[in-house]
Amino acid sequence: MRSSKLSLFLMELIIAILFFSLSAAVCVRLFASAHILSEKTTNLENAVMWSQNLSEAFVSEKGSLSSIAHLFPDGFVSRAYEESDTDGSIILVFDDKWEPMENSLLNASYEVIMTSRSAEASEVYSDVNTYNVPLKGKAVTGRIAVYDIRGRESLFTDISDDGADAFHQLDIDVYVGEED
Repeated sequence: MRSSKLSLFLMELIIAILFFSLSAAVCVRLFASAHILSEKTTNLENAVMWSQNLSEAFVSEKGSLSSIAHLFPDGFVSRAYEESDTDGSIILVFDDKWEPMENSLLNASYEVIMTSRSAEASEVYSDVNTYNVPLKGKAVTGRIAVYDIRGRESLFTDISDDGADAFHQLDIDVYVGEED
């Protein structure tokens, strides 16, 4: 009689431990998923913030790479043509806490690239032509892409056309007008 009560108690204890083990496993998995989701959200928020900063600088400086570079001194500037101040790109590199990295690219985690090019305003704003509004002068178009470069051996140097590697992307343009 005593042995059957003890085995029943042990059976209940084993079932209770099994139930709590399964519950703990589910909770740990939920906490891990929540942590990953929180990290992705934080990265996306920072990507949007830096994209917005660059786009506002792009519009306020009318696409001038040298003027934008003064606002972001940690960035790397490359020009497509020496005589053009609007055709080229600016690259910003960040550590894992989204702090800009100045000198060393060691332990870089994120990269933001802004490319720009000058074009005829009538090409950029071709939809305005359907309303019979003449548009003269130049416009500068740009694209901003944010990349997660953790685990990569090199930086991205340009934005791909499909933007598949970027986890945030933004297209921008500004009307410059006729040249003086």
